[in-house]
Amino acid sequence: MAKRALLLISDTGGGHRSAANAIVAALQESGAREPFETRIEDVAAHCAFPLTQLGLGYSMALRYAPPLYGALYYATNGRRRYRALVRFCEPLYRERLRDLFISYRPDVIVSVHPLLNHAAMRARDDAHMQHVPVITVITDLGKVHESWLVPNVDAVVVPAREVYQRALSRAVPTRRLHLLGHPIHPKFDDVTGSKASLRAQLNLPNEKTPVVMLMAGGEGGGKLLSTALALAKAKLPIELVVVCGRNEPLEARLKELARSLPTPMHVLGFTDKIPEYFRAVDLLVTKAGPGALAEANAAQLPIIVYDYVPGQERGNVDFVRRNGLGLIALNGAAAVVRAVTALIAAPDRLEMIRHNQEVIAPRHSSRRIAALISETAANALLETAAAV
Repeated sequence: MAKRALLLISDTGGGHRSAANAIVAALQESGAREPFETRIEDVAAHCAFPLTQLGLGYSMALRYAPPLYGALYYATNGRRRYRALVRFCEPLYRERLRDLFISYRPDVIVSVHPLLNHAAMRARDDAHMQHVPVITVITDLGKVHESWLVPNVDAVVVPAREVYQRALSRAVPTRRLHLLGHPIHPKFDDVTGSKASLRAQLNLPNEKTPVVMLMAGGEGGGKLLSTALALAKAKLPIELVVVCGRNEPLEARLKELARSLPTPMHVLGFTDKIPEYFRAVDLLVTKAGPGALAEANAAQLPIIVYDYVPGQERGNVDFVRRNGLGLIALNGAAAVVRAVTALIAAPDRLEMIRHNQEVIAPRHSSRRIAALISETAANALLETAAAV
């Protein structure tokens, strides 16, 4: 009989759902030891107003008032301050989340969002399901927000050594900590073929021409347009791949502009070929989303960070800098052009970055996380059976 895994997310940005999808893909692989039925739930759908508007509020804040969002992040990032936030929000979700647990009856609950760890524990107790293990999968890097760190969950998956140390400082027991990496889709580990063959498949130039990829998350917003145009007009000896994600107006505009730009530009919308592109190109220019950084590290693709979400992604910027995974170019498009110019002219430096990425990135992260979920659920069932 298949066990049930309930994954809790909130659609504040695309990263949490992408991480959950990666875990689900690993759980459902044909070679899995035991079958799993999986369900991904956007918890906002089970909350009262105003938490029902969490995703919309997040998008609006980042589009129109990023500093305000960053200020809110820091204002809640402390033990006492976060406890106050939990007390305020608890009446808005507690009964609805309890009812979700009772109706689905999961064998394991996996939180892939910082605001849902305390919520999952409270609702589990309300549902009288203390036998069901709760696992936190942390998807941010560096000095993560206080909300991620709940000592009494059954297991905490951390993506990097820095997060491991942060969790220890917040009294998370060592026995519950698992340094398994950021959950990236298993297909990033499964790309085959040489760089030359991948470039041929993707209609990219031969390996003598450096190819720089530019992206800004699934929504393709922020500084993507200005950065792409600055790189295209700089007359560098490169070709560009620009990923616009779901931003169709930007995709159409860049395709029109590309015809008159001096640098060849391949403009993409939303694509499922990112694993192949990451193995085929030479350099990634990206905002500091943890998923993109983890995927690039797994592919040993050097990084230039040109933007970040205030507050939550600041630690990711520091993570790249501290571990020598690429360059930071936050001071406008001209800084990005200088960083790209510096790296494409320094093959030894690129090789050192790739070496650092190989050291820092745990392999097969989602498969290892799936194995932990499977083992934790199985042990809980055995303990429950023994107690009857």
